[in-house]
Amino acid sequence: MSPSQVLGETAGRFPLSSRQQDPHHAARVPEHVVALTFRITGELHVDALRGALEDVVARHESLRTRVVYDEADGSLGVQEVLAPLPVPLPVHDLVVPPGRSRDDIAVDLLNALNDEGLPFDDAPSLRAALHRFDDRDAVLTLITHHLYSDGWSGGILRREIAACYRARVTGVPHELPTPVPYREYAAWEQEFLQSEKGVAARRFWQDNLAGARLLAMPADRPHGPDTLLPRPAVANFSLAPADFDDVVASAARARCSAWHVVLAALMVLADRVSGQSDITLLTINSGRSNGRFHNTVGLFADLVPIRLRSGGCRSVRDLLLAARRASTDAQQHQIPFGEIAGMFPDLLSTVQDPRLVVPGFNYVSSSWAHDEAKSAISFDQVIPPEEPPGYFLRGAFKWNFRVAPPGEFRSIVEYEPDALDASTIDRWGTDFTALVTAIAAEPDRDWKTL
Repeated sequence: MSPSQVLGETAGRFPLSSRQQDPHHAARVPEHVVALTFRITGELHVDALRGALEDVVARHESLRTRVVYDEADGSLGVQEVLAPLPVPLPVHDLVVPPGRSRDDIAVDLLNALNDEGLPFDDAPSLRAALHRFDDRDAVLTLITHHLYSDGWSGGILRREIAACYRARVTGVPHELPTPVPYREYAAWEQEFLQSEKGVAARRFWQDNLAGARLLAMPADRPHGPDTLLPRPAVANFSLAPADFDDVVASAARARCSAWHVVLAALMVLADRVSGQSDITLLTINSGRSNGRFHNTVGLFADLVPIRLRSGGCRSVRDLLLAARRASTDAQQHQIPFGEIAGMFPDLLSTVQDPRLVVPGFNYVSSSWAHDEAKSAISFDQVIPPEEPPGYFLRGAFKWNFRVAPPGEFRSIVEYEPDALDASTIDRWGTDFTALVTAIAAEPDRDWKTL
């Protein structure tokens, strides 16, 4: 499909989605990016790769969109969709110094990418560079601004760049589905909020979050913007693939998922740390409840509170079922988090207490399917031995969970060392990992004896 066919007559100015609204000028900062690094092996045609990047920008309006904010109110503005644009692809030849490997250099490139910024009004919102070891081994780095992309979008980009590259090299058209333009998401949001389902969703949250406060954990010392150190810290905890396989299998027997095991473990950890049996976790969700947008690059991810009550639970299995029910209910009633925060101004009150830290939780579902069997090159995500800091918003306490090839479960805690000691994070992270395995091993055990 040609760029003009993809663009059609849609170029113009359109309303912002709820995710793009930025009343506090935080979402538009240059550090708010999605960084992607891929190892490409096999005979590489640079012109075809450059053309593939331009094909993907033509297919996805979000990558050639500029957000224009109202000068007085950042919650107002428009999306300005531009015509297809060229994507510069500088090529850098790499030299591997003695004592280092190519894998080491690839991880270095990933870590350096996390420190780069991209102005939100740059177009296209796709900065690419190719770093070559030789003609058959290279690293492709990509940055998009988070206003126009998210973690799920990274999987789409990988899949589509590979497919468009293959089409250019072989001359055989790709069979990628035509993406729904991101601008239609903003229109769908408004329609949904005014629909019967939207009204029912608001009613659910009014009942579910009455009296709730976000889970807060005790800081080691009072903290605030004036106490921040130059960089955040990160701690990595993990389960070996075989151990995580056991967790997944045990969860499946209870008709639950690994995410529900994670939530159950957090319920126990909250009880241990602060004696709380009624907690509300701030979680990050893909935001793609409407399947029409599953193949669209854009910012859909949103915050979703999940209220978990352990008071009526006796066994580990009871915790799992409570976690499944609460998570499912929250996902089925998703509305923009801004709407929820407006309904419950006290929900975020714990964030303002300098004696507390409020964690945000994100279970990163992998969308990196290997679908390049017909291609002469492989196109693989660069996986660091340990996750580096990567969150742009300082002062946050972010707890990520992800499964890294070949099936290792990673628990990554990013925190501010002015608020928390490394020993505290080590204790919480170690306890959490042990709870995950214990919950999977003994679902019928009294959870208070874990």
